[in-house]
Amino acid sequence: MSASPTLAATIAACVARSGSQPLRKSTRQAAKAVLLHNLIVGLAAHGMPLPGLPCGQGLPWAQQPMTAPDLAFATSLQMGARAQHDEHPSSVTHLGSTVIPACLAIAPAGIVGARLLSAIAVGYQIGGVLGNYLLPHIRDRGMRATGIVGPIAAAAAAAAVQELDETAIAQAISLAVNRAAGYTQVWHSGTDEWRLQTAAAARDGLESALWAAGGARGADAALEGASGLLHALGADAMEAAQLADALAGPPVIEQMLLKAHPVCAINQAAVEVAIDLRAHAAVEAQQIVRVTVRLADADAVYPGIDVARPPTSWSQAMMDVRQGVAVALAEGRVEIDALHPASVEAQLVRQRVSVLGGMQGGAGHGAEIVIELADGRRLEGRAESVEVDSERSAQMAAELLPAAGISDALAVRLPGFVDALDEPDGVRRLVAAMRGIEPWASLCSR
Repeated sequence: MSASPTLAATIAACVARSGSQPLRKSTRQAAKAVLLHNLIVGLAAHGMPLPGLPCGQGLPWAQQPMTAPDLAFATSLQMGARAQHDEHPSSVTHLGSTVIPACLAIAPAGIVGARLLSAIAVGYQIGGVLGNYLLPHIRDRGMRATGIVGPIAAAAAAAAVQELDETAIAQAISLAVNRAAGYTQVWHSGTDEWRLQTAAAARDGLESALWAAGGARGADAALEGASGLLHALGADAMEAAQLADALAGPPVIEQMLLKAHPVCAINQAAVEVAIDLRAHAAVEAQQIVRVTVRLADADAVYPGIDVARPPTSWSQAMMDVRQGVAVALAEGRVEIDALHPASVEAQLVRQRVSVLGGMQGGAGHGAEIVIELADGRRLEGRAESVEVDSERSAQMAAELLPAAGISDALAVRLPGFVDALDEPDGVRRLVAAMRGIEPWASLCSR
């Protein structure tokens, strides 16, 4: 009887197969949707000052032309700068800002759009499946799922773009396992590690694929070995057949939450419900007596979501559901600059917000809100998730990109460029449209 394949080899087989199997229509459209969304929110951060990166356009230690890993890091930083990069709700993992930068940074000039979309999709599949399996153990140890599975997902996608053989792909996965890192203490402290965790995952996954392409080797059992990642996380052993079945399951890329608002994924539905209630009932901030926000149990206890004290930084405000709901009710929308420092009206409303668990359903980070008003009215709203469809994506591009100094023409045409990505020269046309906007103009140029 032959030995069971390692988990890294099982992942490698999935990645290798993805290059020869065309995406089904729904998966292809989902891949375009996540690519468009992450490009929009990344471009919307163009020129945005970031902690430690005042220029917001490049890396202070990387001169042009950037290396591919530096390019992946810089692109990921911008995709996550507004905290609107996509998220996989069931694994609480930001896959777009880890997988997509790694793919775009190493993609050769003239890459066929179908190949690029397939690589992105398989990276999402690897990251989401591993994230689902490992999430309880990651959370128990105060770690962040994006930092743990993000490098592996990025390595898988980058290996697919490079069309590595199965042996090299398995080595890339094993090497990327050793880059797993990142803790959720950041949400308690309101500091900036979360930005670096995601960007490092994109860079480290790409570096792992490049090392493997050059012949570097990783431990075959880096995942399931006696001293491997699963053991370090206290996770039960995972059989190769179990992993293969999960990888062949529903496409993760079709399950993604695209963020409509510059707040944590867990807070998207709560903010959306608050905006709708305010608009439909003509609520004024001074009328509000009490606001009760109910989330799923796991969401309500996630670090940084329910904090009694007012946020002391933008990072804390973005995670704080009380702050997001208060700003939504006071302002009628949540702008990135309105989160922190919040207006006097929003600060007063925040004092009246309480957060509970126990919401049933809402697997996509749903929320229920009850607002009690001084005139005796009681307003109630519920959303199981927030949908960002093609129309809303186009609206986001039209609103956000010109505000960031991006031309109106690109804002209007970007959705069409992405939709035509799998047409001849589709990738070239997309990159050409971003000429002069770094780091985006350097993508797909290797």
